[in-house]
Amino acid sequence: MRKNPETIAWVIMTLSFVVCVILAIGIPYGTRWLIFNATRSLKVQLEPREGIVTFQSKGRGPLEVTTSPEEVLSNSKIVLSTDDAEALLLFYRETKPNTPVSTLQLYGETNVTFSAARTPVFERSTLPYRIALQVNTSKKLRVSVGGGGRDSILQIETPQGSLELAEGSYTLVVDAQRTEIIVSKGRARVPDPQQAHNTIILTDSQLTELTAAGRGKVLSSQSRDVLRNGDFSTELSPYWLPFTHRKQYNTESDGSIQQTEDGRQSIIFERAGVGHIEVGISQQVNQNIEGAQSLRLSARLKVSEQEIPVCGVAGTECPVIFRLTYSDINGGEHEWLQGFYALVGDGYSNTCTICEGSPQHIPMPQAAW
Repeated sequence: MRKNPETIAWVIMTLSFVVCVILAIGIPYGTRWLIFNATRSLKVQLEPREGIVTFQSKGRGPLEVTTSPEEVLSNSKIVLSTDDAEALLLFYRETKPNTPVSTLQLYGETNVTFSAARTPVFERSTLPYRIALQVNTSKKLRVSVGGGGRDSILQIETPQGSLELAEGSYTLVVDAQRTEIIVSKGRARVPDPQQAHNTIILTDSQLTELTAAGRGKVLSSQSRDVLRNGDFSTELSPYWLPFTHRKQYNTESDGSIQQTEDGRQSIIFERAGVGHIEVGISQQVNQNIEGAQSLRLSARLKVSEQEIPVCGVAGTECPVIFRLTYSDINGGEHEWLQGFYALVGDGYSNTCTICEGSPQHIPMPQAAW
């Protein structure tokens, strides 16, 4: 049976027309899609500044100390091992090496894994620069997002959740228990660790923190809390640690520390004896407050009973003492101390004669908040 040549011709013509239409529409559309959506990797460079900075390229092999600039590829790990360590992480287009699109300043003990950094291939694209990092710990991480003439988005994964930072300036403190984010200028999308879909936007001069208990209150970065659980609204552990120091007589009581709610959340310290002892709670703050103009301590106190007048002979035995130890910018160790007392007495000075700065202790009414 002979095939009909007219039918074959019509089939060929129809298929040719369909292919022509597809090419006529598909090539411009595909070209447009490519122009607006194609991306490539940004150049990423690590620049050690001070201290011990170690680097692991592409997540392979051991961490090695580096003192010179390193090209950072995906899955590379950066670890700063000492409190005085500093490093820069720069993101830029190869065609514009002098104009970083984002910069990270790493200070102190820090553990960061670089995931990815992408830039549009073509200038006509409206896509932003996109950078993704995993920050496991950071004593202090200053972030500058933006530059290079287009929007930038930085995604930071921490143990408590994923943060999305738009163009601006930020500071992060990250450890196993919490992530603190401070927005100097910009917009940060912050989740609730308990409800990942529940996000808020932080803007200029705002801060909050993420913990296993959830997202904290949004505060002004002009005045922020550096103590955790400073209002004793939750159990003392893990932030506050009870201690007993300088016990003079082992046969005497260690005293007691009791968390209670006597009209307000409070801590009761009680101890009776004739020998010296220090009973209290402490917290390791471990925060860099170099940029702060002042540090303020606020507390509500009540001295119910006191036997030794004022603060003892040397001014070291007040019923309540606040002690703050800190390091200055040169690494020198210092101590600030302030005592409070209710019982006055002749022959007792209200000055700690053996303390740094010789502070004068403050009198207060007995048995009253």
